[in-house]
Amino acid sequence: MNKHPRLAGMALIAGMLMLSACGQNATSTEKEPEKETSAPQSNKTAPAAAPTDVPDAAADREAEDLQILVVLDQTEIPIESGGLTFSFKKIPEGYALSEMQWHGEGDPIVTTYEQARENGASGEDGFYISGDGQFSGFLYPNARKGERGEISFVFSDDAGQEATWTKEITLQ
Repeated sequence: MNKHPRLAGMALIAGMLMLSACGQNATSTEKEPEKETSAPQSNKTAPAAAPTDVPDAAADREAEDLQILVVLDQTEIPIESGGLTFSFKKIPEGYALSEMQWHGEGDPIVTTYEQARENGASGEDGFYISGDGQFSGFLYPNARKGERGEISFVFSDDAGQEATWTKEITLQ
């Protein structure tokens, strides 16, 4: 017989509490650093959410499949006008760049992929893509420096579906 049943019961309860906490993530007060990505906007309509607490794995996969990762670089470049460069690190499978947009205080600038290739060859202001596709960016007059607006990249697939990446920035 056990001489200290109370002590044994408390030890058992403490052990069960410790084991039940194993494997659970503790909440942290540290913030993760912000990333230069935005969730894509898509013209695909998502199915209505089921009234359950179980996550929809297919919807999660579709959102992951449509994820776009764009890197913008506004470090000073040795030209007379303002400019920024961009590169695409992740594009949805089956999608291709179709349009680039700037919506700021002045007139909006909307450039198709083909127009950007032409600008890359001619050196015109606006969105450009070099002949071999190695360089891409957005050139603007110095008067636009300091202008706040949205830069967007639209990707489309063969079925006409679109996915858009948008970020609010200030031209430097």
